Amino acid sequence: MKFEELKKQLLSLYDDFFTDMNIDKKTGIVHNTNLRFSGYPYIGRNYDNAPIKILFIPYDCGEDECRNENTFHTFESREDIFPDGMLDFNAHIAGTYATALYILKDVMNLQHSWEALWNMREKFKTAKAIKECYSDLPKDLMSYIAYENRFRFVTIGRCERSGDKDRVWINAARESQMLVDEICALSPDVIVFHGKQGIDNCRVPELKEKYKVVVMDHPSSWRNGGDTLQYIVNVMQKQLDV
Repeated sequence: MKFEELKKQLLSLYDDFFTDMNIDKKTGIVHNTNLRFSGYPYIGRNYDNAPIKILFIPYDCGEDECRNENTFHTFESREDIFPDGMLDFNAHIAGTYATALYILKDVMNLQHSWEALWNMREKFKTAKAIKECYSDLPKDLMSYIAYENRFRFVTIGRCERSGDKDRVWINAARESQMLVDEICALSPDVIVFHGKQGIDNCRVPELKEKYKVVVMDHPSSWRNGGDTLQYIVNVMQKQLDV
């Protein structure tokens, strides 16, 4: 499905979602709450042409990123979050990048890039390893993925990303259905859930009937080794047969 057609389908879904959830369509603010809809998903410009379509579903946005404009992310503003050439990632996005590289390495002739990164596994955590291997890594890899938060709302004016105060459901059933509908529209080959909080409302058993689904610790979870390349490989080998 071409991007404009996909965007049109998603906007129709969101129009119904906004009505059901009583969300202001200009500001994204949920009526009678201090919460704002954080924005539409990120869909890379090459997602439709990816040999394996990967949808990443982490926790919440963490920050009210469009607070100065008193609105939420559009599809267009989302395109700016992963500019080509930027590989200076935090632990979360580094884990996303490395996971995408692992899944796509054989179908996009990126084995050399993966080997260069993998060779750093004993020296550095994932984010640092990516920086060290910059010259060997694809700069547009993130344009081949899609990315959506499972918790869609953020406290109005929130500036700090750390913490889980916005990992709550306003209407669990409606938000769960929206997630399933959105996944259906995006039609990924692989779904990667980052973090297990709230996973019971994501209908994983149902999704596994149609898609390959991976549930892993959050890439910033250093206590569980989630910020390492070895952890990514262990999970992929256990849960995914690409």
